[in-house]
Amino acid sequence: MKAYKSLLLSGTGLILLVIFGCAALTQYGKLEKSARQYYIRGSYDMAVFDCARALKINPNYEKAQLLIQDAFRAAVNSHENKLAELKPSKAKFKWDDIVSEYEALIQLNKVVKELPTLRVKKTKEVIKFEITDYSENLAEAKTNAAEAHYQEGLVLSEKEGVDIQKQAAKEFKAAMVFISEYKDAGTLYERARTAGIKRMAIIPFEDKSGKGRKYGDLSGMIVDDIVSDVMNDPSAMEFLEIISRDQLELVMQEQALGQTGILDEKSAVELARILGVHEILTGKMTQIIYTPSNTVSKNVRQESKVVVGEEKYKDSKGKTRTRNVYGNVNATATIYTRTTSAKIAGSYKMIDVKTAKLKKSASFTGNSNFKHEWATFRGDERALDRDVSRLASESEKPAPVEEEMVNGAAKNLARSLSMTLKEYAR
Repeated sequence: MKAYKSLLLSGTGLILLVIFGCAALTQYGKLEKSARQYYIRGSYDMAVFDCARALKINPNYEKAQLLIQDAFRAAVNSHENKLAELKPSKAKFKWDDIVSEYEALIQLNKVVKELPTLRVKKTKEVIKFEITDYSENLAEAKTNAAEAHYQEGLVLSEKEGVDIQKQAAKEFKAAMVFISEYKDAGTLYERARTAGIKRMAIIPFEDKSGKGRKYGDLSGMIVDDIVSDVMNDPSAMEFLEIISRDQLELVMQEQALGQTGILDEKSAVELARILGVHEILTGKMTQIIYTPSNTVSKNVRQESKVVVGEEKYKDSKGKTRTRNVYGNVNATATIYTRTTSAKIAGSYKMIDVKTAKLKKSASFTGNSNFKHEWATFRGDERALDRDVSRLASESEKPAPVEEEMVNGAAKNLARSLSMTLKEYAR
């Protein structure tokens, strides 16, 4: 009898193990596990969100029911504690953080409020959460945050300087993030933004590579690509105005600047002053390197066991049956790799026209690479592995010509410099 009881208990344990094991493998089980990991790490909000997702799938999942109650209390307490620290703070923009805390609390309450009805497994009692409405608190916090940025914008807008006006515009814009039509922030933003626009001239880069104009007007192409990319990004153009290449060339002709085709740094600053710009971007290309097309090959012997035929045999009951006959097949593949590349290297400077001081400088490179692989083979195609078989299906391709590779490097260079310029402009 004891042995029977032991076996029964063992069987029950096995059943429970299977049940809980199956739960862990389900989507709601995985979500609960993820939530528990978040809870252990102190990421209580994420724990609530994952638990809520699990309970929407299976409202009766007890482990998630218990965890979400603890996680919700911990998350609310965490945000309430942060609010208690922030409110007496003297920090200028503390209301930005207070808004974030109230938004997090509102999201937590919303997620819990939208849960299906949860009941305790044993008593069937409804599990309730203490829901709090923070909408009035959030509205007050947003007003205070908007006012803080608005006042900062007013202070800055009274000062001189393009960079200061730019920051003033950003403050008025920040106020409108919290309340879309806050006071006259929109009007003040436009006024400060106009005063904060930086006018810039991008001077065609000097070619010191010794290649002359072998590849056409590379310098002009790079400048045109930079300008085009930057001007197509509204966020970069918010506080930036770029002088067109036509304007540059017109003034250069009128002032007899760069008659030799080379505009040195001193002449570039003089040109910028005539154009009334704040900064210039100038640079030089020191290297243009082209690596001619090169093709290398290697032979690879491949072998595989495949079906080569059929044979008849008698099974254990004396019936005649057919089975496959396997054998080794071979092939020799020749794998070809064709490569070519181009590289442009140099440096650029950003100069403040008014002071003639260097504001930023860095080196740059632009690369263009071509690589193509294909294969041919002799022997049985079935011997080829997946990679070689794929290469055997590829056709031979010619490498791009030298000028195309160098132009590709120039375009990549322009793209890289435009990204730098956009980050600077913002």
